[in-house]
Amino acid sequence: MTTACIVFLCFSLLLYLIATLLFQVQFLLLNKTGLDVWGRRTLLLGAIVSTIGLGLHVAFSERSPLSNMLSLVSLLVVVFVIIGFAAERWGRVPNVGLVVAPLAFLSLLYPLLMPVRFEGAQSVLLQFPWLGVHVLVTLLGYVGFALAFCAAVIYLIQMRMLKQGQLHRYLPALDTAGTATFYAAGAGFSFFTVGLVMGVVWLFDTPGEFLGRRDPKIWMALPTWLLYAIYLYARGIRHQHGSRLKWLVVAGFVSAAANLMGVRHQFLE
Repeated sequence: MTTACIVFLCFSLLLYLIATLLFQVQFLLLNKTGLDVWGRRTLLLGAIVSTIGLGLHVAFSERSPLSNMLSLVSLLVVVFVIIGFAAERWGRVPNVGLVVAPLAFLSLLYPLLMPVRFEGAQSVLLQFPWLGVHVLVTLLGYVGFALAFCAAVIYLIQMRMLKQGQLHRYLPALDTAGTATFYAAGAGFSFFTVGLVMGVVWLFDTPGEFLGRRDPKIWMALPTWLLYAIYLYARGIRHQHGSRLKWLVVAGFVSAAANLMGVRHQFLE
C-alpha cells in the first residue's frame, strides 16, 4: 500500500467514527437533534475519501485492490455504504446509517491494525482474469449479507423494545426491517452462491501451482451458505417470522466476516 492511500483510508476511518457517534447521539435523543443529517453527510464523505485512497493505490502502485486485505476491505466498505444509502433512499428503510456507520468503521479498522497481504494474488488475477469475476460476485454477496445483518439488528432492537411496551420512533418498523432483511439476504445469497460455485470449480480445475485441493477459504464458506439457506427456506418457503430467524442472519454474517478477514487462501507459490 502507498503512503498516500493509507493516509486517505485513515482519514476515512475517522469520518466513519464521527458518523457513528452522530447516529448514536441521534438515536439516544429520540430524533430531536437532526444529527442524522450530518451523520449521513459524514458517512458519504468517508466513502468518497476512501474511494480517492483506492484510486491512489491503483495509480501509484499499479496493483489491483484485490491483492491486499486493506484495499479489498476498503472497496467492500465503499460498496456497502453506497448500497446502504440506496436502500434508505429508494427502499424506504430509514436510518440504516445507524448500523451501517459502525459496521463500516469496524470493518476498515481491522485491516488497518492487522494488514494482511494475499501473497501471489496479483499474479494469479493477471494470468486468470475470470477469477476476478468470482471475487467480484462473491464480494457482492458479502455486501448483501452485511445489509441483511444491519436490518436484522434493527429488527432485534425493535423487538426487544416492543417487549418493553414501546417502539423506537427513529428506527424502521418491524415489518420494514423484516422485509429488508429478507430481500438483502436473498440478494446476497444469490451472488454468494454463484461466487461459491465458481470458487469450487476453480478449486478442482486450477493449476496445481496456485491452490491446494484443501484450500480452507472456500470450504469455510459452506457454513455461511448453509446458515443463509436455512434462513431463506424458513422465511421464504415456510413463511416463518420472529427474532430466532434474525439470529440466523447475524450468525451467518459473523461466519462470513470471519472467513473474509480471518482465513487466507493457501497459495502454493
